[in-house]
Amino acid sequence: MLSLLIAHYFAACLPLVLAGIGTGFGQGILGFGTLDSIAIQDLGRDKSVRAMIIGLALTESSVVIALVMTLMTLWREGTSLSWPIIFGEFGIALAIGISGLLVTIASGFAVRSACRSIMRQPFQAQKILTFMFIIQSLIEAAFIFSFVIALMIRGNIVESLDLYNGLKFLAAGLAMGLGAIGPLIGQAIFSNVACKAVGVGGGSYNKIVSFSLLSEAALEAPLLFALVIAILIFYFPLPFEGELLKVVAFFVAAITISLGTFGGGWASSRVSSKGCMVVALNPEIYPTLLKSAFLAQAFIESIVVYSLLISMFLITT
Repeated sequence: MLSLLIAHYFAACLPLVLAGIGTGFGQGILGFGTLDSIAIQDLGRDKSVRAMIIGLALTESSVVIALVMTLMTLWREGTSLSWPIIFGEFGIALAIGISGLLVTIASGFAVRSACRSIMRQPFQAQKILTFMFIIQSLIEAAFIFSFVIALMIRGNIVESLDLYNGLKFLAAGLAMGLGAIGPLIGQAIFSNVACKAVGVGGGSYNKIVSFSLLSEAALEAPLLFALVIAILIFYFPLPFEGELLKVVAFFVAAITISLGTFGGGWASSRVSSKGCMVVALNPEIYPTLLKSAFLAQAFIESIVVYSLLISMFLITT
């Protein structure tokens, strides 16, 4: 019983701990970047501080949601604990904790670069602030997906939960949590460069925005694939015989999609980041650059598609 209680408390607090670490790093990055930038000139100081405040508020949302999930796990209905329930709680912890850790760090890089761009282009401050808000909102999508999976698991954790379904819930949380790592690292890389680009190429703002939105769509695709696999794992029924083998297949599918999204998210961000900066410096070649960048990203996304197909095959057969 003591080991169950220890595991229960650890699973309950893990989302808050990981999200808190990420929020600390993210807010430290954006705070340092803002203070570093306001020493450049007087014109953009107030607007840079405004961007910092908005950025701090958005990054704080992740740790608040993680706190809510921690309290929901601690105050769940029922008094009995079992290992299947603990496995389900760890599925929640991995989905929320890993996403919360990385979302705020990626968001911090976006705000830092936006504040520096405001100091370079103080008369474009409102446009840069709007662009930063859009980028941060798109980054938060990963955490929303993880929160949806966590709520699905939380709503199906009952005292009668059996071992194999508990492990299935753990695999679903693992697929969403690990599957978000690569895309969120890519989001951190791209958002840092994109928010910097709007300060470098003020005259090409509209082209940077359109290129960035299309690039964000490519970066969000691996997250959607991870979400699909997590949902399939969650809802796919276990057979009457061979439950253990099917649970193993669920875990292999989770790892497969995670590795695919990791490679795809990182590679896509490198292409998008380079393309975004080139658009800022050479807006006249925008049409050719757009075609080349998305041709490269189409081939990169095939990695994730292959991983998705193999994962679906493992789940459904």
